[in-house]
Amino acid sequence: MAGGENEYAGVEFVDDKERELFAEAALGEEARTFLSTSVGRYLHGRAKHARAQATAELLECNPDTFWGRRKIRRIQKDAYGALHFMIWVAEAINQGAQSSYQLEQYRPEINQE
Repeated sequence: MAGGENEYAGVEFVDDKERELFAEAALGEEARTFLSTSVGRYLHGRAKHARAQATAELLECNPDTFWGRRKIRRIQKDAYGALHFMIWVAEAINQGAQSSYQLEQYRPEINQE
């Protein structure tokens, strides 16, 4: 939660589980919104480019030499960094969607009104 403990001060939660689901759903929406910003699109594009570049560089490496294996390890490290960025954002979005669904089911008496 970016805003800390009081970020949802105006919201009445039944319990801590509902507060957690709400925070996860909000984070997922923030991640989705982030990807639609110019910075989010830029970083996502950079990550995709880094992965593509790593693939191309790996094709040029000779794994039978010391320097080739060393270069492969460096390329893999760089590629995993880009991959992790994309995975973390996707996980935040997916977890947010799941939490949003669970939140809708959490207090069915409110959703029926």
